[in-house]
Amino acid sequence: MDVNGRSLSGDIAALASPGGQAAALTAAVALVEVITPVQVVLAYLYVLPLILLSETARPRTIWSFVALTCGLTLSNLVIPEFTPISGSVLMNRLLVCGALVLTARQCLRIQGLQRQRLHLEGQLAVEDLRRDFVATLAHDLKTPILGTIATLRSLSSSRQSREGPLLERTLATIERGQSRALAQIQTLLEVYRNDAEGLVLQSVEVEFTRLVEEVIRELSALAQERQLTLRLGFGEASQWHPHLLIGDGAQLRRLVENLLLNAIHHSLRGGQIQLVLENRSNGLQLRVADGGPGVPEQEISKLFQRFQRLSEERPGSGLGLYLCRQIVNAHGGTIGLRSRPGGGAEIEVLLPQGSAEPPPEGG
Repeated sequence: MDVNGRSLSGDIAALASPGGQAAALTAAVALVEVITPVQVVLAYLYVLPLILLSETARPRTIWSFVALTCGLTLSNLVIPEFTPISGSVLMNRLLVCGALVLTARQCLRIQGLQRQRLHLEGQLAVEDLRRDFVATLAHDLKTPILGTIATLRSLSSSRQSREGPLLERTLATIERGQSRALAQIQTLLEVYRNDAEGLVLQSVEVEFTRLVEEVIRELSALAQERQLTLRLGFGEASQWHPHLLIGDGAQLRRLVENLLLNAIHHSLRGGQIQLVLENRSNGLQLRVADGGPGVPEQEISKLFQRFQRLSEERPGSGLGLYLCRQIVNAHGGTIGLRSRPGGGAEIEVLLPQGSAEPPPEGG
């Protein structure tokens, strides 16, 4: 009894499936076609089981079904009665066959679009999961690092007079290391937030020259630790003068910090990093040139993408230049990199001075 019950329930499930329903409908349409006069064309009803079948069937099965129904449609010309076939009757049935073929093509196209939709939904789900993971991880990492930096500063101020300069230098080195780790976490968070929400600018007039000088002072200790010299020049002007532009001061500072950190990380010890500010006809240009080994030509186009690094041995997360590109694009500017003939690499940024509007899409 149990076996028969399972068999009966299996048969019912098979009939309830799209394939079972399509088979039942096909048989019904074929029967109606046989008992209907040949002048009356009902074969277009094969479209109904075709649509049902296309929900789950593979392309090969769908085309086999089309071939079967087209054969049934044309066979009805001779099966019911052996009478002369008029041209209009033949044409009507050929048109039905053409309609079945077109319907099958559209069904397959819809199948393809559905697969693409599911693939995109899967990608979005993975991206959401990754973003949540990154945000959670970054938050969990920031807390102990901030605690360590605060403790180091407190220890440095309380013990400096008793322990001397050696302890001061040691604590300063540890603090710089923790601060760089915190900066990398902040970069990671900003990159994902900008990708998800877009970079919203708080635009004001910025004195860019002083901003660059402040960043140079802040990173001078790191440069000295690597025995590097930082030099700021003004191109043909050859002397200091303010460069003003409209932009987001915090984001522009982030831009200069990342460019300078990138140059410090990739410069050889004892080298020199040159920063040059110049007014151009189409905006303000900032060039940052390092004294490192340079960048292979085939790698240049990849450096402004996420997580792209020249090698695993080099420091950095592969996000700094990507964030730079986000900031420059949001300000309506351009950024590029080239290898210098004498060695090293130079990054060139061009920022419009009178507008902070982003470039149009596709521009």
